[in-house]
Amino acid sequence: MARVYHVINADDIDFVGLDPPNINEIETSLKNFRLKVNVDKTDHTELRKDKEDWKLTKKVGSLLGSKEDIDHRKHLSNVALNKLSNIWNRPDKVKQKTRIKLYNSLVKSILLYNCGTWALTTTDEKGLDSFHRRQLRRILGIHYPTKITNQSLYKKCSETLLSLQILELRWRLFGHILRRDNSIPANLAIPYYFNENSNRGRGRPTTTLPITLNNDLKRLQNKDVQLTTKEDLHKLQKKATQRQEWIAFTAEIKRTAEAARPDDQASERH
Repeated sequence: MARVYHVINADDIDFVGLDPPNINEIETSLKNFRLKVNVDKTDHTELRKDKEDWKLTKKVGSLLGSKEDIDHRKHLSNVALNKLSNIWNRPDKVKQKTRIKLYNSLVKSILLYNCGTWALTTTDEKGLDSFHRRQLRRILGIHYPTKITNQSLYKKCSETLLSLQILELRWRLFGHILRRDNSIPANLAIPYYFNENSNRGRGRPTTTLPITLNNDLKRLQNKDVQLTTKEDLHKLQKKATQRQEWIAFTAEIKRTAEAARPDDQASERH
């Protein structure tokens, strides 16, 4: 019988194997221990190159596909935003400072949930920044034909580009994972990405989280700091063990990204 692996996160359990019949036998095996599988809360996901259904699979509140999860997070944050319409529509009753605090804790927190795992393209980043600004204009009560520059909008809300906030969270999460024991699932999976014998297929590679991380590093214009091989990974693991050094490293990556996109904060929008 082919081996079946399991990944446990609190009461959320994944069984992973190469042989579907073995996976299907798990339910029968659990009955021997007086355990019953909740069918309504159980998903069967098959990973195949010719199908992308797996991207809609939810794991610990997030969809596995980055673009799918981004759309899902946008929807959920808009739902939360709309539920608080009475607050946004009464600027004379609720101070701007209070509205911003409520937005950050009750809306933006939903939008950014697990954002450190997203594999973002430049288009994705611009879309998220634009979406974020629309929400900020709404809580400030700024509507067409009133205009405000992005720079003024961010200053009023004490905010920055959402894509830069996500970048910082991405590197904080990456550093946390690199500092963890090599036996955790993430650190077991990461080296496989750099397997030189793996078949990546033809054409332009899909944007993945390692590619996004490496694109962040490219802005530093330092050939000694990149993420394309296992050796590069080991260098970053060593750097991550020094927390203060990693914090400074993350800040440097964020500064270079911000310097590369000054126009995004200064453009005028309705």
